[in-house]
Amino acid sequence: MSSEPASPSSISSDEEIITRTMGDVVKDYNTEELIEYLRRKNLKLNEAHFEIFRQEEISGISFLELTKDDFINFGFKGGPSIILAKFVEELKEQKLRSFSSYKTVEELKELPREYKVNGDNITYIKQFIPIFEKIDDDDEALKQCFSEITLRLSQIKSMTDANEATRRTFIESILHASIAIARRRTNKEIDIEYQREVSGEESTGRVDFAISGIEDLLCITEGKPRNIKIGYLQNIKQLESSFHTNKKRTADQAFNNDGYDYLYGIVSTGVDWHFIMFTSDGLYCTSKSEYQIDLTKKVIRENQEILRNNIKEIIGIIVGLLKDRVTVCDKPESKRRRVQEKIK
Repeated sequence: MSSEPASPSSISSDEEIITRTMGDVVKDYNTEELIEYLRRKNLKLNEAHFEIFRQEEISGISFLELTKDDFINFGFKGGPSIILAKFVEELKEQKLRSFSSYKTVEELKELPREYKVNGDNITYIKQFIPIFEKIDDDDEALKQCFSEITLRLSQIKSMTDANEATRRTFIESILHASIAIARRRTNKEIDIEYQREVSGEESTGRVDFAISGIEDLLCITEGKPRNIKIGYLQNIKQLESSFHTNKKRTADQAFNNDGYDYLYGIVSTGVDWHFIMFTSDGLYCTSKSEYQIDLTKKVIRENQEILRNNIKEIIGIIVGLLKDRVTVCDKPESKRRRVQEKIK
């Protein structure tokens, strides 16, 4: 794993300029989603306050227009009215951060603490064992993927200094083959979207690859040129943003034990592959396991079987993740049981 330090001065020229505010996110909330959002903000509101939101049918877009006097007219006392009016104004000014702006050592150390990890390094994150699907050598998607990778590998100068765009072409081949096989084996609709916009309650921006089922996001992939650790940081922020906005939830499902859910993340340089499981009650990854594809000209010349086996292993893992997520019963207890089966 690369130990290349992250530098605040290493901001890339194509880093996104974000003008989106938290108000832009909140305006799309329905009443129940707004209530659950306000629950998490610790504004000292109680169930009687939330019942007023329901009675008055206050959604996100109307909430952003309310003043202290409006809240008082709805039946709130003076104290909560002042707090809510101030909060509304803060939402309109609160700029979201771009995913690509997360790149400092300090933020990387803070991330495990945020998720109650006993350490300040990604290797301290609890590990999980990905489900592996056996891929046959004569699988058409595998054969096409192998051909694409060997062709591209033979035409580039070196993967050692390859930039992010070059590495993404190899990641793309692996993902498309994995999706094709997963669709065939599950008979489920699974699609990939490039540069999908994702917004959460702190961060926003485009994710490299978003894989989704009919409604839900299943997996988000972040392609990095070299620094896997910063890839973890950004991918976890992407998963965090996607998690609460994955789909519309009803009041008794949203953000509590009855709404248990999970998403997968992939961080890859094209050579190194790491997998993340982001759940309602914890964060898990494969940081202590080595999953690699030997993308060198030497392997093409001397032992293509090694390359084929590397590709099969990574595709097998991704197919396993997608198959798991797209076939799990939607009941929270079923999802929780699936997660527990994978934890080391």
